[in-house]
Amino acid sequence: MAGPRRHRPSAQARRDALLRAAIEVAAERGAAGTTHRAVTQRAGLPLATASYFFSSIAELVSEALRTHVAEEAERLAALAAELVAGRRTPDELAAALAEAAMPRGPLPFTLAQFEAYLQAARDPALRDAVADALATYRQVAEAALVAAGAPPDAAAEAAPAFIALADGFALHHLAHPRPGDVDALRRALRMLFDGLLARAGTAAGAAGPDGGG
Repeated sequence: MAGPRRHRPSAQARRDALLRAAIEVAAERGAAGTTHRAVTQRAGLPLATASYFFSSIAELVSEALRTHVAEEAERLAALAAELVAGRRTPDELAAALAEAAMPRGPLPFTLAQFEAYLQAARDPALRDAVADALATYRQVAEAALVAAGAPPDAAAEAAPAFIALADGFALHHLAHPRPGDVDALRRALRMLFDGLLARAGTAAGAAGPDGGG
């Protein structure tokens, strides 16, 4: 099987510019509204540039969304390493995760993340990239939960719920932003964490010598 196509630095820079522009356009218009013309205009490149690097607009959009979710996964993996490096209180961890999850700026790139989720439901070629990103998100949540004092097994089981909660708050914030959304997410994450600890403690007690029915 042939390896990935390599480009000279100048050509690679143009390709990267197309991918970045496609992410911005997809965040603004949605994947279905992204066109070669809109992307090349945003990138400041001739229209023919897109067809030189990508066989279709679908390939360009898919590669752009793959790039975006991979970058988000790297960002959150770095956050997990930072959280684990120093012992944090549950409140500190909830605050850090809430800040990281909530969309920011006039054109929040979280829109592109949700576009990637939706596009993966329609395009099997994108599913592996989204699955890899979600796996990294779960690893971040799991590491944060363990750093806050949750048992590893319980943290692994609960991590998907924390990611789903953060995604849900982020999606609602995109649709109807409110000033207190970050703090509301922080409180929700803390409540979920407290429930996790209570459940883990109950399970541990039940498994002990005096536990059971």
